[in-house]
Amino acid sequence: MVCVKINNDISELTKIASFIEGFGENNDLPMPVIFDINLSVDELVTNIISYGYISKEPRFIDIFMDLVDNSIIIKIVDDGLEFDPTKKEDPNIDTPVEGKKIGGLGIYFVRKKMDNMFYKRENNQNILTLEKKINK
Repeated sequence: MVCVKINNDISELTKIASFIEGFGENNDLPMPVIFDINLSVDELVTNIISYGYISKEPRFIDIFMDLVDNSIIIKIVDDGLEFDPTKKEDPNIDTPVEGKKIGGLGIYFVRKKMDNMFYKRENNQNILTLEKKINK
């Protein structure tokens, strides 16, 4: 298992992308798998940074990745406000563009790109685990 620790700052998203790409290269993962993981983690971490903290004081977010059998396991751990994205309802994507609110599709995309998503709150931390199955 490998880990990257970032500050709760949007500028850190490039660090996450490099981390994911490096993990993909080191494990000979197909580019579509790397893309799906990068898109999903970027969306979730952006939400944590944007909405998870009341104060602007520096905090840390940990992203862990591991290759287990034929799956990539990603764990995102933060100490922000409690939020379980697995309970967020999917948006109505059939609503005409004029009637749609801005935002709200990120978690929907994560659900479409990942094979499993699990959440727990433990020791005042959000722990979100994602699974992406691979076919090498």
